[in-house]
Amino acid sequence: MIRVTRVRLRAAFGWFVAIAAVVTAVVLFFVALLVTAQTTGNALLSYAGAGLAAIMGATVLARWSVRLRDSRSGLTAGVCLATSLLLAAGVSWAWFGAPATYTPFPGSPAVRYWDLPTGSRIAYVRTAGTVTHPEPVLLVHGGPGAPAGNSDEFAERLAGAGFAVYNYQQVGAGQSSRLDPREYTVARHVADLDAIRQQLGAPKTVLIGSSWGGELIAHYLAAHPDTVAKAVVASPGAMWDNSFSDGSLTPTGRTDQYRRLAAHTRFAATFFLGQVGGLPAARTLLSDHTADGLYQQFVRSLNMSSGCPDAAGVERPVDATAGYGLWVNIATSASASKAADPRPALRHNGTPVLVLRAECDYLRWEVTREYRDTFPRATMLTINGAGHSVLADKPAETGTAVAAFLTGRALPAEPYTGSDTPWR
Repeated sequence: MIRVTRVRLRAAFGWFVAIAAVVTAVVLFFVALLVTAQTTGNALLSYAGAGLAAIMGATVLARWSVRLRDSRSGLTAGVCLATSLLLAAGVSWAWFGAPATYTPFPGSPAVRYWDLPTGSRIAYVRTAGTVTHPEPVLLVHGGPGAPAGNSDEFAERLAGAGFAVYNYQQVGAGQSSRLDPREYTVARHVADLDAIRQQLGAPKTVLIGSSWGGELIAHYLAAHPDTVAKAVVASPGAMWDNSFSDGSLTPTGRTDQYRRLAAHTRFAATFFLGQVGGLPAARTLLSDHTADGLYQQFVRSLNMSSGCPDAAGVERPVDATAGYGLWVNIATSASASKAADPRPALRHNGTPVLVLRAECDYLRWEVTREYRDTFPRATMLTINGAGHSVLADKPAETGTAVAAFLTGRALPAEPYTGSDTPWR
């Protein structure tokens, strides 16, 4: 009786080992795949190494399973091996191989290029009428890697006020050049921005930035304090990534982002892999267009007005995320988390700065207020009924306010000077 029980237990454990063989082989496949992709940058070699690791893991454990069950059949090993490889192939295809619809930035005869001494080829569109102000206006988009293709009305309002307006696409996004991800740094974006100023032959420029664009302007002003005539930051990202240990999103913004990440698991896995240092592996295994398509799909699903708890999320149109670049987003964000704190330098910066705060921005009030409280010559205006994309949400209202600020006319509303948010 005892012998029978032992035999049955060995057999049961043998089947457990057979199942473990499949799981272990799949895990070994992905460990080998990512490690090889990270170190070699060769997708074919990575898949070959991963397949070999899976075969070895499945074979060793499957043979142990056969011995435990006192079986001479090779069927178990064959089934374990086939199942492991099929599972690994299916998951790797679902993550890395399946295409994702990528929407390129629309071509236009208005698009021109700067070939900068930094090595970046930068696409831009110039909007201008009769130019009466010497300082060119540069629109600094967000993301990172999210070029603004819907700023025509805003740009035309500034052009109507006598400015030459340049809507440029930062390196790594839109129709600008792509780089090795290791080159996407805050310092590179700052260097590109100053090279653009020099390309225009302008001693000073006017900078207008949204979201990450506001953060980039802060770092630029810290590095080049005397080259900006005036600046505007609209719904800016955190001035320094380490300013807020508990995060920069509002509670509803955080909830919405987590919900969207759970719904876009492929994007979430890729983004996480890149954030923990696996960007070379991710880029080796995932094509640029597929990665950018995943980024576009995720951003389109975000509720850009989730700072208001009762604001309903609206799926953004496909062309709203045209030309978005994921690798520049991940790499620049990682660089920003390590960048030096610009605030000590900015507290002594005399540049006039207009800060626009939207009522329903998904970033916390304190994030925007820090810009007003850091720059000695900062003025804040609040915009009702707008979300994070405040310039696109309210182009007429923001365009009028920004034009007045840049030309020295009276602002259309009283500046907000309170410490707490004006909305309850």
